[in-house]
Amino acid sequence: MATMVIGSKTGIFQLNKTLWKCRTELGSDVVIDVEDFSFFLHKFPLMNASPVLRKLIGKNSHEQHNLCNFTLHDIPGGPHSFEHAVKFCYGEKFELTSSNVVPILCAAYYLDMNEDYMAGNLISQAENFLSNKVLSNWKESITALLSCEPVFNFAEKIDVVSKCLDSLACKVTYGKLSNSPTKPSWNGIVHADAAPLKLEGSDLNWWHDDVSSLSLPLFKRLIGLLGAKGHDPENISSAVIYYWNKVHPGLVLDSTGVYVDDLRILLEEIVALLPVQKGVTQTKTLLSMLSTSLMYNASTACIESLEKRIGAQLDESTLEDLLVPNLQGPNQPSSSKKNESKYDMDCIQRIIEQFVEENLNVTTNTSNMQDDENPMEAQSPELDKVAAVAKLVDEYLMKISTEAHLEFRQFQSLASAIPASARSSNDDLYYAIDVYLQYHADLSEQQKEQLCQLVDMRKLSRDACRHVALNEKLPLRVVVKVLFIELIHLKSSLGEQEAEALIGTELRGEIETETETEIDNGRRREMLWQRLKLHRNYETLKKLIKKLEKAKEAKKNWSIFFCKNMESVRIFKMLPASRGQQDAA
Repeated sequence: MATMVIGSKTGIFQLNKTLWKCRTELGSDVVIDVEDFSFFLHKFPLMNASPVLRKLIGKNSHEQHNLCNFTLHDIPGGPHSFEHAVKFCYGEKFELTSSNVVPILCAAYYLDMNEDYMAGNLISQAENFLSNKVLSNWKESITALLSCEPVFNFAEKIDVVSKCLDSLACKVTYGKLSNSPTKPSWNGIVHADAAPLKLEGSDLNWWHDDVSSLSLPLFKRLIGLLGAKGHDPENISSAVIYYWNKVHPGLVLDSTGVYVDDLRILLEEIVALLPVQKGVTQTKTLLSMLSTSLMYNASTACIESLEKRIGAQLDESTLEDLLVPNLQGPNQPSSSKKNESKYDMDCIQRIIEQFVEENLNVTTNTSNMQDDENPMEAQSPELDKVAAVAKLVDEYLMKISTEAHLEFRQFQSLASAIPASARSSNDDLYYAIDVYLQYHADLSEQQKEQLCQLVDMRKLSRDACRHVALNEKLPLRVVVKVLFIELIHLKSSLGEQEAEALIGTELRGEIETETETEIDNGRRREMLWQRLKLHRNYETLKKLIKKLEKAKEAKKNWSIFFCKNMESVRIFKMLPASRGQQDAA
């Protein structure tokens, strides 16, 4: 720890419980009370160093009384700081350290012990030590800033707090030792031409633990300074999360929930400190903070801020991240719980809607991109992100579909939160709906149809289509729709007349005029599906035959070309021999 010795005399004062007395033969002529302590002193050394004490002594001195007595109210640092100021007046030896220099400096300013009144006064000596020994060092600066807490208002008034914070902010931005070619100024500020040190990995977090010891108001101001200086937002976010993880476990809740308000206030402040840039805070961390916010009834602004941040980077989430437990806070009445669901689905829906809102242009244009002649060229990071979220939502639907308390409207809203065009395949959505129908058999036919309308049957795989055709839990109209789609596919690939010739009017009529009673029979469904499947296989086989015929024709043409060229080669080889024979003749 940095120190500076002031004064040279020793043994001038003695302390007896709460009484400070001089050991000189000359009796005290002034008594100054500071809180519970009384200082028996002499007028001359005090008046020689402090104009404030000079004025008070003059005001409280009386001709008929040799002893002057008064009280110093609200002196920063209390009796301990005043003790050092008195020692300075008497030339008593004491040490300035990073832990006491701020309170002593505040007391010196309070007593107006400036350079104009006396050369080499306490203010100038304390400021020189603070500038040259304390603020030039990271650890000493932290200690000095912590010592501002007991005298915060006065330290703020004389600008010491700002100087300490700015010194720390510069050291975080440019490293513990600035790489500027010029020497940092007294408060740690480096010149504008200095560039931040490029650190990697854990080296970037070297300052997190030290600043976590600061009070929340000081920590907030430091983070604000770092943001203003353009420090890496991801590193700032890491520091804020580190502070939260270190501080909030200390707020242990008792049975009465005494610390609930403190925890909620801390959480709201921490969320407000997080950088707004997308992706600088991990989604898992944000979701954890969201769970805590919901549990302890944080403000609407706090919850909305977290949901907005999560929604902006929802594509980075996993299924486990979205399983936010449905918690009830200590101050939340039990009657306010909407249901007994295991997971909080309302907040997840708001997050999904936030994502869709931010990516509205992408989701709107997805269907057009899918019709592009070159689908591979239509791919983009934005489309990949939307597709990833659509798949994630379908996985989430599958996970919660077994929840007994999951209401129809809630499931429907979640399933429809992602636009249909965002899903390249509807298999996962269909299977999630199928599981939901299995665990909620009391749904009406109308409700079942409303859920099935969310599925684009044209985007189902062959296996999923077969599952739909044979699924007795689904409304009959849905089954017929799938069969129609298969019929349309067949007509589209073979042509109207060829399809009619192949499948005949009998099969088409069976599908188009099938009564609900007939098609409800499981064996009947299976038969219709197998017949369509046979025709589909025929279509595939026919295409394969055409390819083989083309290949055979190409091979035949190549053989003719090869034979013709071989004949030319043979004739060409004979020419030199003929010339040789003619020359010989």
